[in-house]
Amino acid sequence: MMAETRAPERNDRLRSSGKVLFENKTTEGGESAPAVTLPIWSSGKVNSHNTGSLEQPQATIDSSPVLEEVDGSAPVKRLTSRGGSQFSIRAAITGNVDFSWHQVTVSIPPDPKKNFPGKTIIDNINGSVKSGSLLAIMGASGAGKTTFLNLLTERTASALQVNATLAINNHAVTANNIRKISSYIQQQDLFFGNLTVLEHLTIQALLRMNKSLSTEERMERVYEVLDELGLTKVINNRIGSTAGGVRGISGGEQKRLAFATEVLTDPPLMFADEPTSGLDSFASQSVIEHLRGMASQGRTILCTIHQPPSEVFNNFDQLLLLAEGRTAYLGPLAGAVDHFSRIGYNCPEGFNPADFYIYTLAVNPNAKEASKAQIKTITDAYIQKEIEEGVQDRPLPVASERVTNAVRELGHQHGESLFTQLRVVGKRTFLLTSRNPITIRVGTLSTLVTSLIIGLVFLRVGFDSEIPDRVQGIAGSMFFIIALAAFSGISNVVQVIPVERPVFLRDYDNRMYNPGVYFFCQYLATIPLVCVVQLLSLAIMYFMIGFDSSPERFFLFYVIIILSVFAAESVGYIIAAAAGDNAAIAFALAPIGTVPFMLFAGLLLNLDSTPSYFIWLEKMSYMRWAFEAGMINEFRTDILDTNCSILTPPCFFDGGVVLDSYSLSMSTDTIGINIAIMVGLVVGYRAIAFILTWIILKVGVKR
Repeated sequence: MMAETRAPERNDRLRSSGKVLFENKTTEGGESAPAVTLPIWSSGKVNSHNTGSLEQPQATIDSSPVLEEVDGSAPVKRLTSRGGSQFSIRAAITGNVDFSWHQVTVSIPPDPKKNFPGKTIIDNINGSVKSGSLLAIMGASGAGKTTFLNLLTERTASALQVNATLAINNHAVTANNIRKISSYIQQQDLFFGNLTVLEHLTIQALLRMNKSLSTEERMERVYEVLDELGLTKVINNRIGSTAGGVRGISGGEQKRLAFATEVLTDPPLMFADEPTSGLDSFASQSVIEHLRGMASQGRTILCTIHQPPSEVFNNFDQLLLLAEGRTAYLGPLAGAVDHFSRIGYNCPEGFNPADFYIYTLAVNPNAKEASKAQIKTITDAYIQKEIEEGVQDRPLPVASERVTNAVRELGHQHGESLFTQLRVVGKRTFLLTSRNPITIRVGTLSTLVTSLIIGLVFLRVGFDSEIPDRVQGIAGSMFFIIALAAFSGISNVVQVIPVERPVFLRDYDNRMYNPGVYFFCQYLATIPLVCVVQLLSLAIMYFMIGFDSSPERFFLFYVIIILSVFAAESVGYIIAAAAGDNAAIAFALAPIGTVPFMLFAGLLLNLDSTPSYFIWLEKMSYMRWAFEAGMINEFRTDILDTNCSILTPPCFFDGGVVLDSYSLSMSTDTIGINIAIMVGLVVGYRAIAFILTWIILKVGVKR
């Protein structure tokens, strides 16, 4: 009944946004039947078992294998939606996921070459958190909070030595298996600012949710999450980005959208890194209250947080205090004050307990030894408490084949087909490209204005009666046209890829799509804009300068320019991969992708004069092949000056003489060969960029 009440309201919202998903229409028999309008991202396929109602798929018990018994209780059966499709991860495994960690030690190994003795970051800590709990992980700077959270989410830097046993319901599992049934909310909110809230969640639903679910079920889940986190009012607002200069939703709403992104798959286990970072006290309280609400639904949530105000702090029910990599306290939030009192550290009346714990466990730079001695006393007291409770004597959890197989099965149920990845990521990329003001407005205007300037500088040199001046003008203008195309192409990449890289890495960590899909869609998305802008740019310069006006030669030169842009973009992808997510470094490295190639294009330095040790660079220069093809295209059959004498150079009797003076080929077949070489360079450079990115992803370079 509740779903029926929500349906008209939801359809009103959809109708107002022009994205109606479900609407009842009267059939010939007078019965009400649903009309389905799928979102722009869908493939148009609708599962027949769920087209007649807006109700959430009903859970039914079947006899499928379970994840594992919980605390010795009866096995929990798997829940499936109507028609047998699985609705969520939590439904697939169990409503109760108790999470624990045992003998966790993280250290930096010694390095004799640097005379570094090594350092222990986390020192043999144990603990657990029950299902339905919201655990706050706190500690002073350098306590090991972030390292601990990174370990639990399999994001530990590869240089660290790690020894740990992680367990679900007291059965040992790997960190990789933890990732398959959990979600991670990063401290930094990572979004494409030019997408709307609905578009973002729709993409996430289509790429991350169980692949057996229909589009309708996924969109129903999207709207449930929007309602749950109070985001329905901003459903059609762009998310916004400070870096991109796009105005959007507030910081608190962005944080709730980050929660919504991870809650879509209904994970039983969640990790959050400083979710209140950068928010005011009101927004912080709202965010933690939403986390508290999600935990009350049966999720297990672990959250690092830095000195929260008392109103925020009191929303947690469990507390883990770390100091110098050791556990200072783990247990109910309400019991922490009493624990500290028993060991001689009393929280002043009216003082925020969160501040008290941080001050007590911090290392004072002016009294390091005394601070460390105090921390040792507190952590030793907690270890003694563990010994008294028998925690230290408990056997380590052992792996369960049933648990491992169940989690592995869950991993296989997620991850869309290559076609779906290409369809969804491709549409997203085209949408972002069309909404990027830098690429569309600034980039286009810059290219066209520069084209006009080049056209005015070389105005009508192609009609100059002085043949040597005409040749010099044509060659010079052609060089700058190709250089402009190169600068345009490389800027298309270095101003976009480094900015998008953090979001791409987040999506890669979530196994949303293959890296090759992302880059392939980026390649395709630039083609329409490049073709249109370069056509306008070339049309301005070509006829102002006075190149050969035959359509055949114009369009052949246009092809050469397009390939020059694509080749420059390819070099830009290599630079962007090397620069990481630092756009400033990418821009600083951009001249490397143009200037060396300009030197060996064939104008500034005659190709016969190329130093032997730079022959390889000349062959790799896409400008060299573009300039030669362009010059052959312009001068291949021209009879220029029949009155000059070879005894009084320069004598450009015909086009062949011009080409020979620049050490260029005089064969018209060379144009096709050069175009093929440029295509090869485009493919080769992009392959290098992809391989470099793949290596960076695989070796775990710090991102």
